[in-house]
Amino acid sequence: MQFPGALIERQLYEDCYFRVVAAGLTRVVRLVRSSAAFPTPEAAEKCLEAVAFSLITIRRGWVLIVDSRGAPIRNDPAFEQVLARARHRIVGRFACAAILVASDIGKLQVARYGREDPKSPPVFRDEQEALAYLAANRTSK
Repeated sequence: MQFPGALIERQLYEDCYFRVVAAGLTRVVRLVRSSAAFPTPEAAEKCLEAVAFSLITIRRGWVLIVDSRGAPIRNDPAFEQVLARARHRIVGRFACAAILVASDIGKLQVARYGREDPKSPPVFRDEQEALAYLAANRTSK
């Protein structure tokens, strides 16, 4: 699947939970969450470690869009702790990041993470708005 402005894409990772694609021309990494539910927090931790490892080739100046529109809503404390650790390992390596959600409920849940972690990326329901935000806020981190 190609997204706008992507002429050179390479898939960095894929399993039943995530797909990670890097678009060389736009320097955008897209992390797409599937609708498959993790059976345990430990399974989520293992998967997110693999996602983080897949990003080791990403260098300065890349941005990240996390497409969580397909993700099941889950808010148990053990799972949220896994997500908090993964956010730091994954989002922290990018110059800028944005999160896409499918609903207002999803937006509220992810916005709550932002209140708990001031480095949490902004949340969008519109993909074009998220991409415009990334383009406008790209830095050379």
